[in-house]
Amino acid sequence: MPSPQQVEDRKTQRRKLEDRLAADVIEECRTQLMLKFRFLDLALWRMELEPLRVGMRYPTATDGEKVYLDPPRVVARFQASFAEAVRDYLHLTMHCIFRHPFDEDHPHKEAWWLACDLVCESAVMDMCGDRFACEDDKHRRELLDELIKEVGSLVPGKLYLFFRQALMMPEGAAYRGYDRSKINELHALFERDNHESWPGSSAKADGEGEPQPGETMELGQEDSDGLDAGSDIMEELSDELKEQMERTLNAQKPQDDEALEGDDSQDAADEGTEEAQSQGDDAQGHADEQPDEPEEKTQEQREKEEETRRDWEELAKQIEMDIQTFSQEWGDEAGSLIASLRIANRKKYDYATLLRQFMQSNELMKVNQDEFDYIYYTFGMDMYGNMPFIEPLEYKEEHKMRDLAIVIDTSESVSGPLVRRFLEHTFAILKEFDSFTEHVNVWIVQCDSRVQAAQHISRLDEVDALMENFHIRGFGGTDFRPAFAYVQGLRENGSLRDLKGLIYFTDGLGAFPEKAPDYDAAFVFMDDGSSILPPVPPWAIKVVIDEESITRLGCDEE
Repeated sequence: MPSPQQVEDRKTQRRKLEDRLAADVIEECRTQLMLKFRFLDLALWRMELEPLRVGMRYPTATDGEKVYLDPPRVVARFQASFAEAVRDYLHLTMHCIFRHPFDEDHPHKEAWWLACDLVCESAVMDMCGDRFACEDDKHRRELLDELIKEVGSLVPGKLYLFFRQALMMPEGAAYRGYDRSKINELHALFERDNHESWPGSSAKADGEGEPQPGETMELGQEDSDGLDAGSDIMEELSDELKEQMERTLNAQKPQDDEALEGDDSQDAADEGTEEAQSQGDDAQGHADEQPDEPEEKTQEQREKEEETRRDWEELAKQIEMDIQTFSQEWGDEAGSLIASLRIANRKKYDYATLLRQFMQSNELMKVNQDEFDYIYYTFGMDMYGNMPFIEPLEYKEEHKMRDLAIVIDTSESVSGPLVRRFLEHTFAILKEFDSFTEHVNVWIVQCDSRVQAAQHISRLDEVDALMENFHIRGFGGTDFRPAFAYVQGLRENGSLRDLKGLIYFTDGLGAFPEKAPDYDAAFVFMDDGSSILPPVPPWAIKVVIDEESITRLGCDEE
């Protein structure tokens, strides 16, 4: 009977061999993907491999910097289907290219993770075609077609809002045909990796503490069955597969095989049971010690995550450029990838920043505490009793929003509720940043192919009354020129004497003025998921915004 030290040595040798075999599997997946998609070469080898045995539900996970492997599961996945193993790694890489792991703006993690999985798997299936086809691809495409009919397009933001609404329904209820069982089906078909290691997942999620479909243990925790799951995988491999996977091993292989052959099955089982019990106790201890709130990230961690995100952003831009340069070679295979890359690579731009560009400097009669020097003031008071050296300024220069024109495209393609939310959030931003002067001068113009209505606001308390009685008028074609002509008329008659900028909310193509106005004009386009967005003249500011961005008061600028 082997001694405890011999048992431990054999276990160590087994783990080393499993680690090397898992690394060989990933290396072969990378090589096969590179041969088919040369534009992905840098992305495929961007992350280092790190073996872990922490009871992950799926074979792999990533934080954007490393690929974490559960070696027995990686080898088992390879044994079951090489195509599935390749697709797993490509799916994981797509998450990083689209920068899904670094998103912290979606508090409902289950909805966000599922949306990201659908976007990645859709792009992967289009890219691979029949090369790495998998058994469930037909069913996946059917479900994606159903979702497109419901949502309109496979844009992460739209999918997130849809799934969040479905997951917030009461038990037994469905949202547009999607209930918990339907969501679980999507999880089973489109999930391929663990997301708990994503940097953006450290924020507290909606419904935290409640069981979630596809939920796994976080990296760093121990699973009582983590080591034994698949621990005998080497003994179960076929001779042909053994030969295929082991031919790249180094000179240490004979010693590893000798150690494995000398392993007694009963002793190994007893040893695994004992170790599993020990690990289970440790896991329970760690669980009891975990805080209720997620630990705050250190400045060093945030800087590292931001550096990793920037690296992936540069890689994504390089991939997009390479695909466009050789678009004829790749053909339709990279269509979904290009569309998703264009969405991911758009420059992030805060909607509040856009509104600040339209502010004007105003000199207000008020004490300027920002430029008040307390040192000289108190020094004078201490020395002379009641004579400060410097008194605070009695005027202050502030950037305020005085004159503003908001034009709403009321053509047939724009929905009324979306317009209402856009206006509500625009005024909310202006109020939040104290951007209004006491008396305001805002014109809201509704226009399709002609001006349909115009409403004027001169006081802040009129905003709520306006939104309560706001009605969309129009639903014709799209022409931007009548709105600009109307605004110019307001300027000439003195109604918009100090106009700084115009915001035009639209989602379609239209005729632009031939001559540039002498004020800033921003066209805020609704993004319907199309990879090609309407062009604007050189003098206009182009902003792309989707329903989710309106909801969280943000937008994307192309």
